[in-house]
Amino acid sequence: MKQKIVIISIFIMVLLLSVMIPSRVSAITSAGGYTIENYDINMVVNENNTFDITEKISVNFTGYNKHGIFRKIPLKNVVRRLDGTKSTNRAKISIIGVSEQYTVFNEDGYKVLKIGDSSTTVYGEKTYVIKYNYNIGKDKLKNEDELYFNLIGNEWDAEIENVTFNIKMPKPFNEENLGFSSGYEGFTNNANVEYDIEGKTITGFLNNILYPEEGLTVRLTLPDGYFVGATDNIDYKEWIGIGISVIFVIIAFCLWRKYGKDDDVVDTVEFYPPEGLNSAELGYMYKGYTERKDAVSLLIYLANKGYLNIKELQWKANDLRGSRDFVIEKVKDYDGDNEGEKIFFNGLFDGRNKVGKGELANKFYIVLDKVNKSIGKKENREKIFEKSSLGKRFLLLLMIIIVFLFMGGWKLFKEFDELNILVATGLGFSLFFLYKKSNILMIILNSVFFVVVTFFCSANDIFEDNLSLVKFIIESISIILLILFLGIMNKRTKYGTQILGRIRGFKYFLETVEKPKLEELVMNDPEYFYNILPYTYVLGVSNKWMKKFEDIALEEPLWLYSYGVFSNKSFNKFMHSTYTLISTSMASTPTGSGNSGGGFSGGGSGGGGRRFLVILFFRCI
Repeated sequence: MKQKIVIISIFIMVLLLSVMIPSRVSAITSAGGYTIENYDINMVVNENNTFDITEKISVNFTGYNKHGIFRKIPLKNVVRRLDGTKSTNRAKISIIGVSEQYTVFNEDGYKVLKIGDSSTTVYGEKTYVIKYNYNIGKDKLKNEDELYFNLIGNEWDAEIENVTFNIKMPKPFNEENLGFSSGYEGFTNNANVEYDIEGKTITGFLNNILYPEEGLTVRLTLPDGYFVGATDNIDYKEWIGIGISVIFVIIAFCLWRKYGKDDDVVDTVEFYPPEGLNSAELGYMYKGYTERKDAVSLLIYLANKGYLNIKELQWKANDLRGSRDFVIEKVKDYDGDNEGEKIFFNGLFDGRNKVGKGELANKFYIVLDKVNKSIGKKENREKIFEKSSLGKRFLLLLMIIIVFLFMGGWKLFKEFDELNILVATGLGFSLFFLYKKSNILMIILNSVFFVVVTFFCSANDIFEDNLSLVKFIIESISIILLILFLGIMNKRTKYGTQILGRIRGFKYFLETVEKPKLEELVMNDPEYFYNILPYTYVLGVSNKWMKKFEDIALEEPLWLYSYGVFSNKSFNKFMHSTYTLISTSMASTPTGSGNSGGGFSGGGSGGGGRRFLVILFFRCI
């Protein structure tokens, strides 16, 4: 069963990875309904590396139901140079002024100006004047300074017919270090730009049309120290995310030390399981959670109690594996007072005297889940785990969610499409299963799942600068540690610790007992082997247990009706074939449930516009 879980989990992870590989499909087309006839940029470069920018945009609206334009100004820029170097700056935008009514908000790393009145449509020619101060912080180059700026970004979705610009520098500069480029992102073509320099002012124009996705970039290499008084633009949100992650891990460790750390377990030598526990209950006491396979073990447990028989039918002619079909027959009604056993027995027969594979397959799992719900009810859970530790697990759950959102997981909820909802639901279920079933497999799967999802949500940002990479690493480690603490937070009560020691001692005995001791136990209790058998299944030692009895004479169990002469070998074959078939049937579920001053077009800071992206999997990429 564990192997199946691992295989299925790996398959799901590989499937998710194959789907989540970021594939950006170019869907930036002319929006239709408008063109930009004139785009004039007036830029005053200040000594402190800030820019006072005035944009005059003349738009011709030819479509209906148009209300205005969007102007998207980047808050974060990845500067790529011809020599292969790159750097990142974080911009601050202030002193915004627009000639028309507008609203402003942040979205996907942009300051977005929504210009126009939603209640008023526009048609024909319209001119918009936009003013703002653009602060990109300290210059990132060590031995020189630079002006590297996208006068027009590569993200407009309409044609721009005429582009003019005026750039006023604060100090003299070397004209040989000035260059322009235009075209699609990454292009270095400067043939379409004409310009003049008069003193510290650069004026020019573009002698061709800019099509959607094309931009215009200026780069001017300057002597080191040209810009003075620039300040770092600290992204406090990233530092807050790092700080919260580290603080949460510290809090989680303190909570675990005080409320979740188990007392030392003393293993005792046990020849029998603890009294009063059936096999399914012992599995719960041992692991702290329930599994369907543990509930299935009640079949042998109740057979040993005389409530039912198992009958093998004739060989199935078309079954090359040689497994038999089966019938389970009721011997008497259940008259005990154990709730889980009663649910199992009554659900097995449900008013019938016998059942076969057809009555169990894809149906009986509902009964198994009811049995497990009965075993794992609150009073039993609080019998083996401290109430205080159970309450702290919910707090850890909230911490994991908060760190996940800071890592970029919030982008999953930005647009409620089917794929984002599917991934968010998957994350929710993975946390739920970890909350209910804390084992090392669930801890590993949750850790991988959360880190992979947040990586693809923030793949465009993680490697853009050192801070983003450090933030992702710290938050990834933090979320893994929080998931680990969630998995180990359950602290056992005094009774839970004692019963765990007895069960571990019993398991150790089953694995290491020698033949003379077994012969002594069988001599005193001929049914010893069969009474212990269901417990070996929930403890995962059934194969070792049966192997130890290969050379010890056993009586045929009263509840088994099989073909041929009974022997240890034939019983082992029964357990490996027919009982496996029974277990599989019971637990099965329905399926389906160019020059020194030049650079790349779009390689600098600033720019922006309006864009539409189609992302195959995550809208957040």
